[in-house]
Amino acid sequence: MLLKTQKIKPPPGVVIRYNSKGEATSFQLTFTYKSVLCREKVPFIPNKQGLKSAGFFLGQIKNEIAHDTFDYAKHFPKSNKVKLFTTTPNDAKVLDYMNLYIERGIERGLEKSTIAGYKKAKNGLKPLWDCNISEVESIDVVKLIEKSTVSRKTLSNRISFLRCCLARAVIDKLIKSNPVQNIRIGEYLPKINNIDSRGAHKDVYPFTPLEKAKIINGSSGTTRAIVSLVFNTGIRSSEWVALKKADVCLKTKQVSIYEAIVDGIVKATKTKAGRRKIPISEDVCDLLAIEMKKHDSEYLFLNSQQRVWDQDSFRKNRWIKLLDSCGVKYRYPYQMRHTFASQLISEGVNHWKVSKLMGHSSPNTLYQHYGSFIDEYEREHNA
Repeated sequence: MLLKTQKIKPPPGVVIRYNSKGEATSFQLTFTYKSVLCREKVPFIPNKQGLKSAGFFLGQIKNEIAHDTFDYAKHFPKSNKVKLFTTTPNDAKVLDYMNLYIERGIERGLEKSTIAGYKKAKNGLKPLWDCNISEVESIDVVKLIEKSTVSRKTLSNRISFLRCCLARAVIDKLIKSNPVQNIRIGEYLPKINNIDSRGAHKDVYPFTPLEKAKIINGSSGTTRAIVSLVFNTGIRSSEWVALKKADVCLKTKQVSIYEAIVDGIVKATKTKAGRRKIPISEDVCDLLAIEMKKHDSEYLFLNSQQRVWDQDSFRKNRWIKLLDSCGVKYRYPYQMRHTFASQLISEGVNHWKVSKLMGHSSPNTLYQHYGSFIDEYEREHNA
């Protein structure tokens, strides 16, 4: 039996699996077939002779792949990948290609949040799972779009995911063309105008100074620290939940944004502009100083279970109750960010500076969302 302490170097593509005692238990072969990275266990005795046999077997597989004579089902009949490589236009299912696309994403090393997004899209497309690849038509996808009740962004992500999945079926010659290729969801949904008759962006509904004061004064403890920080910095919910104690400098009175937590996954900010330093007030410094002394976690904010906050949980369990108790009309937490931006604009702060504090790469996003506030400020000060 092979031991981990022997530091044996296996042939390329052969991996030795060990148990907790450092004893070899099995061999795993790694090879690429039809652009898919495959890993399969082989039933050789985990000794030196078995290792040689595994290496020889891998060579045989690669030779068969090179000569287009490889039969996946023959060598690995119990493998989950058999179905992927033995499908025909009559039995290949949409779900098979969804799973294949996700598996390739994992093998390519895509971020966990991206893979989580793929899985959500797959679940949202459940009505198509059992459809044969060869029978899916554009009208089926259009009907799915028209019946959808999710947001446009979510729907767009689903259709984009489906388009990518079926593109592989075209490559595998199971279908001649991708039925999703030329579908644009905007053509099948009612037109949404986010700009009202006065030029204001309907998604931007900032809190008034009085409402802001009510929310802050009506909160306490960790909740007060969170809402005070967001009103004072305009950071996103995904950013404050990821904030660490090391990101707060009480001496210089600023917070540094480096990361965000999306779908439970910690990731770097989406763009370089998202990594930024934002000044904070004396009051916010005092509140954060208290939070930093409450626990030993590296993260700044923890919930009542001493875990890192989930932004949706905060909204449901704290935010909704807070606004109700303060008598403030409900708006989602993102409006605190809008309040921060609109307040700076009303104070005449340079647009480039506002964009930088918001984490935008340029003022274009600022003009798109806060154009009416900018116009109003210019009218008042140019009169």
